[in-house]
Amino acid sequence: MKVLNRYILKEFIQSFVISISIIYTILLIQLMIKLLDKFLGKGFDSIFLLKLLFYNTAWIIAMAIPMAVLVASILTYGKLSSDNEVVGFKSTGISVLDIVKPSLFTSIIIAIITIYFSCNILPAMNYKARQLNHELSKKRPDVEFDENIYSDLIPNHIVKFKTRDKQNKSKFYDIIIHQVFNNRLNRSVIADSVILSSNDESIMFNLFDGTIHERISTNEEYRQINFKNYKLSVPIDKNNNRKIKYVRGDRELTLAMLNHNIDSLTNKISYLKNKINKRLDLFNIDTTNVNFNNLLTQLEIENKDSLSKISNRDQEKIYNVKAKANKTIISGYLKNIDRSLNKINRNTVEIHKKFAIPIASIIFLLIGAPLGIKMQRGNMAVSMSISLMFFILYYILIVGGEQLADKNLFNPILSMWLPNLIVLAFGIFILRFKK
Repeated sequence: MKVLNRYILKEFIQSFVISISIIYTILLIQLMIKLLDKFLGKGFDSIFLLKLLFYNTAWIIAMAIPMAVLVASILTYGKLSSDNEVVGFKSTGISVLDIVKPSLFTSIIIAIITIYFSCNILPAMNYKARQLNHELSKKRPDVEFDENIYSDLIPNHIVKFKTRDKQNKSKFYDIIIHQVFNNRLNRSVIADSVILSSNDESIMFNLFDGTIHERISTNEEYRQINFKNYKLSVPIDKNNNRKIKYVRGDRELTLAMLNHNIDSLTNKISYLKNKINKRLDLFNIDTTNVNFNNLLTQLEIENKDSLSKISNRDQEKIYNVKAKANKTIISGYLKNIDRSLNKINRNTVEIHKKFAIPIASIIFLLIGAPLGIKMQRGNMAVSMSISLMFFILYYILIVGGEQLADKNLFNPILSMWLPNLIVLAFGIFILRFKK
């Protein structure tokens, strides 16, 4: 039995290494095309581009592993079946479960390693990738602009360039800049050429041979100013400070950070609810069983009842003022609670995603092994096609569930685990009815 286990384990690991190499390479080439199209020929050194590429590949590893397990299981057991080795094993009293056990044990180890990667390494790589992208946009703002496409990346500005200089990558020709404030066009700048530069606080447009078109708000007077050289400085961030650290997004938080966030937000909600209860006590409203979802409606009813009992007009006015102020304050607390609940939902989704996607490796093996045996072939192209079908279904479900949960339209835990159950059920259905 040990010899059999080693034999199957060797076949599975070889197939897994080949599969993940192919899948990773395909996804990496796709990412490289996207990044190189943006950065190639714009004066960046190769080391910076390699770092940017490396940190942006973290998600590829996390998503490629379950798919590679599925491909490897179909390849391994398809080959065993096509060589009639499965029939031979069965004839000696070895069950299919015994044949699958070595690969199942390996897939569990792969899932555990992937969980560790998703909980600790992946967030750090995502965080580093965003830092590099942010630093890049500050040092080289010209990279974010494409020829003949309007861009609104700069706050309160819509910018369009016609062509980029082939020698000086920070220089553009035929530029239009629309300055918009409060959804109103205040000024338009048109110039023959511009050279972009930047620092930590602003982007500098060094414009040549153009005109400024603006309307003065006081009397709606229009004026046009011609210039040979005009320097326009645009703040990147009014609150910018080098000492301020980047705020990590949900996908950039480790498991420990996510749990800490949820605990902090839960304490914050409890604190806000206590503040609301103290406010309700002032107006003699029962706080033993408060329905926070309909609290504002309840307040309206309670205020009307209280007002109907007041006969003095002066007292009525005073109560009205206090009641409105109280309602406004409570409304602010409730909005704060809603925001905190939304953050808890997003953090909960991210926690369970860190476990659900790695566990999908085990589910894909449980589907792939019997499917490979029934297919009776170990063809890479067929295996990849079937795996892609399952993985597209899984990816749609996991992304859709995440978006619904983030908007509080679906349970955050179910949104991450239901795709695993659906794919498993779909796989069982196919296996059951496959001839």
